[in-house]
Amino acid sequence: MSNPRLLAGLTATAAIALVVGSCEANRTALAPKVGGPRFHFGAFECIPFKMTGGGRIDYPDGTADKNPPASHTYETFGAHVITSGQTDANGTCLADKGALEWIDHRPGMELNGHPLNLHATSVTFAEHPTDTDCTDGAAHWGGKLRVQNTGQQDLDFEVFDCDNGEPGVGHDGFAIRVLEPIDGLGDYEVTCPDPSLPPAEPACTLTGGNRQFHPTHL
Repeated sequence: MSNPRLLAGLTATAAIALVVGSCEANRTALAPKVGGPRFHFGAFECIPFKMTGGGRIDYPDGTADKNPPASHTYETFGAHVITSGQTDANGTCLADKGALEWIDHRPGMELNGHPLNLHATSVTFAEHPTDTDCTDGAAHWGGKLRVQNTGQQDLDFEVFDCDNGEPGVGHDGFAIRVLEPIDGLGDYEVTCPDPSLPPAEPACTLTGGNRQFHPTHL
């Protein structure tokens, strides 16, 4: 998400998994405890913070460039999370509250004739990554969500959230992964890992909107 990388015109290597019929045994082996984080690429800490705002991502490729309007190849979202930095008995950084609405407008992501629409039903964890180049702050958080198109619910999700200065467009980033298959689509994630950046930062660049990290809400 670093600004020099964007100005140099280097694009992130985008990765999305949409696989139908994944092996249940493998998912069980890889999945975290319910409500817990999965990314854990690097170092995290439990501190009070909040992350707010909304935005747009044009994935693929998830860079600062918008796709042609007629393609409908983009995603929009609104999301916030608040944590007081408390932990549970297992050391998980607990979220106080949060919300997520995610819409994938790509034609191939439609369910029941409408764009894929995901709503968080609970936000359970929120931790602060310490090995990113997000200049103003970053967050890794998640919980449970519902697929509004079908009513499927209790799916674990996680997001990576990056506030990389102002303006948000072309600087900030967001990524999402659903840990169980979505009925009718299979495995789902929108992430844009870049090998030149710390591995805890798979965020795609915002083409609209803004993310705002506040180090404490107390």
